[in-house]
Amino acid sequence: MEIGKDLNMEADDMQVLLSALRGVSKRIREVAQTHKPLFGGEHFLTGREVCERLYISPRTLQDYRDRKIIPYKHFAGKILYKASDLERMLEENYNSK
Repeated sequence: MEIGKDLNMEADDMQVLLSALRGVSKRIREVAQTHKPLFGGEHFLTGREVCERLYISPRTLQDYRDRKIIPYKHFAGKILYKASDLERMLEENYNSK
């Protein structure tokens, strides 16, 4: 009878382990989806990310590019923005008054 008790304890332990593994797996997927690789030590943002950070529309972002307000890189059919350029632009245009 004690063998059955040990099996139940092992089954409970296994459920705890499986639950923990599911949590780790979920977190790995989240990180993989949001991780932005560095290029030469620099983080690059997509247009959508820039729009979300600046609370602007894609059309406004296009206008900023056309008027050379915001620097960007055109690479492999994608337009990317350096996070440091965006931060510098915000700092330079910050009005504390």
